[in-house]
Amino acid sequence: MMANLPLDLIATILSRLPVKYLLCFRCVSKLWRSLIDDPDFINLHLRHSLKYHTNHTLILKNSDLHVADTACLGPFTKLEHPLMSYNHGVKILGSCNGLLCIRNIVEDMAIWNPYTRKHHVLPSLSSCNVYVYGFGHDPVTDDYKVVKIMQSGGNYGKATDSEVKVCSLKRNGWRKIQDIPYALSFPKVNGVFAGGALHWVMTQKVQLSEDNMIIALDLGAEIFKEVPLPEYKDKRCQLNVGALGGCLCAVANYDVRVDIWKMKEYGVKESWIKLLSLTREDVIGSLRFMKPLAYSSSGDQVLLEHDNINLFWYDLKKKKTHDVWYPGMPLSYETEICLQSLVSVKVNRRQHNGQDITDIKKM
Repeated sequence: MMANLPLDLIATILSRLPVKYLLCFRCVSKLWRSLIDDPDFINLHLRHSLKYHTNHTLILKNSDLHVADTACLGPFTKLEHPLMSYNHGVKILGSCNGLLCIRNIVEDMAIWNPYTRKHHVLPSLSSCNVYVYGFGHDPVTDDYKVVKIMQSGGNYGKATDSEVKVCSLKRNGWRKIQDIPYALSFPKVNGVFAGGALHWVMTQKVQLSEDNMIIALDLGAEIFKEVPLPEYKDKRCQLNVGALGGCLCAVANYDVRVDIWKMKEYGVKESWIKLLSLTREDVIGSLRFMKPLAYSSSGDQVLLEHDNINLFWYDLKKKKTHDVWYPGMPLSYETEICLQSLVSVKVNRRQHNGQDITDIKKM
């Protein structure tokens, strides 16, 4: 019956399936293999997953990587990565459109699709005392970029000198971009991708100000800018950033409660809404750290990580929490949401005017 359907209808049906089934269906026929490998289909599948909050997986990272579908959150299975681990595992530097940027202890880095099991190793880059990473998609050039901000310490623990470098799949090499007049508030905390930009919490370097702000690096223009903050009634809080459903989030921690704000329209101050508020009575233990992860498929619940030791769903309508635990979950972990996608990391090199040009297959 499927053979009698128009090809565009077959593509629409297949775009709703998880990647593991699509990889199997590549063996059905040459036509299906060509369809599933087509960049237009890969993009169709990606857009559907992002729009309807489907095909998302949760990765728990301790010494190993453990993964489960967010639709059921269990059981968790071990995920094998492509880098040498040296008995210390890997660090996840960011996730975007089904690709992970990972690094091991000796600074080997790769962009990796854990579902197609394809990866691309990045050129090495030296480090300094304080550095953070970020990973995201540049919609202008349809490129994936890794950013590294390196800062040296100054008076009162503030950074004085900094250097920002970018490596993309298309260029496959590190290059320096503009410096930033800000100091990292939380060294080792990597950037959050939303709205075509990477985001960190920073302070003014020149004034040595204690006021935290959200600073964004636009991956298309490769310029830094300040993101307007929500209208807090009380600004005496620890500020963190997150992402939820592709939207930027501001996490305001007041010790006795945590407010999570969501920017519905990127860059528009008036679009900030308070999504939820949690108090100590809502969780087990302190409120040191809270990270928004994903929406449920219905959109009425939010999955949150609490202090690297607890996962729970928060019901936005009932304003209640429900803890998540399954056998095999590690006792403590870092979390990352990763989309199941067919996005390629394949890089083709060709000679053009005597220089190497690196192209990546479009989504």
